[in-house]
Amino acid sequence: MDMSYEEHPGCLIVEINAPEVDITVSEEFKENVIALYESQSARNLTLDLKKVSFMDSKAIGAMVAIRKAVVRRNGTMGLCNLHPHVRKIVQVVTLGAIFDLFETKKDSIETYEGSA
Repeated sequence: MDMSYEEHPGCLIVEINAPEVDITVSEEFKENVIALYESQSARNLTLDLKKVSFMDSKAIGAMVAIRKAVVRRNGTMGLCNLHPHVRKIVQVVTLGAIFDLFETKKDSIETYEGSA
């Protein structure tokens, strides 16, 4: 799975560079994000989903598994730059109850910097 990342004080931002996260890539997505997160020192994690226009239930399950790794480190997980279709999925499944939702990457960085 194509992704890039940047680390900021208190937060690792992982940008998913794929238009779809579905059953065909969800396991790779989960494993790659967790491995990257565990290799960095940041406690909090934000997934930048600006390039993702479709997610299925396997992708949601993968994000919940990623969140468990973040919680084990006493961190918080957020999502930012949600495409309208992905935002709708997040709202329907009420993922806002377990993930911080940010309009932009900058909002995430500013929020998590204080918890570094």
